[in-house]
Amino acid sequence: MDQKIRMVTVSTFALLGILCISSGAMYSSMQANDEQQKVLVVVQQKRISNTDETIDLKLKNLEIEANTPLSVRVIDYLDCAVTDEVLGNLKLDTSTVNVTQPGTYSYTVSYLDQTFTGQIVVLEKTTEPEAQTITLKTLNIKVGTVLSTDIADYIVETLSDEVKAQMTLDLSQVNTSQAATYQYTITYQNSIYTSNIIVTNDQPTLATGNNDTSTSETTETSEQGESSTTTGEENSSNTTEKVE
Repeated sequence: MDQKIRMVTVSTFALLGILCISSGAMYSSMQANDEQQKVLVVVQQKRISNTDETIDLKLKNLEIEANTPLSVRVIDYLDCAVTDEVLGNLKLDTSTVNVTQPGTYSYTVSYLDQTFTGQIVVLEKTTEPEAQTITLKTLNIKVGTVLSTDIADYIVETLSDEVKAQMTLDLSQVNTSQAATYQYTITYQNSIYTSNIIVTNDQPTLATGNNDTSTSETTETSEQGESSTTTGEENSSNTTEKVE
């Protein structure tokens, strides 16, 4: 009898222990669930608060030449610093800009429920002027000639006053008092063009010799007898020179 009572008592205590352990485990599990629910609530509240955030965004007013492609990067249109999170939520709209037609256009950048507007001015494309062709003359002058300072006298092409004003003539190497060939230069838009000025004597030696010959022939025609004798003497002399 006593043994049975002891067994029942032990069984009762064991059952109570099991119940206590189970109750403690259930309580711990309930606490963990409550903490997880609290964390979820906090995260959800934070996300809701972000959707109501507003920003002050400044956009650039741009000028481009016609037919210039537009950038598709939002950051190229911003005139202020933004966080990476904000940048990732910005949406660019340039659909109303016609880059083939000069004019003033608007573009937009949106952030959540906010829309910001900027301006793009499309300008007519400027055409570069054609390169000016420069050809220098080769000049022949006599000794003592005064050199011209007009650039047009040294260039083959007809130039506008605007172009001539940008040119620099250099005649420092030309000596008009001495017969010779000299170089002169013209500088235009960082390019140097070179040609020659030929300085010659006023009365070349060859021309003087021809005049003397003409006089001699006239004398021989008027005095035929003497000319014949003279010619014979000259022939004898030439022959002698050849023999020698």
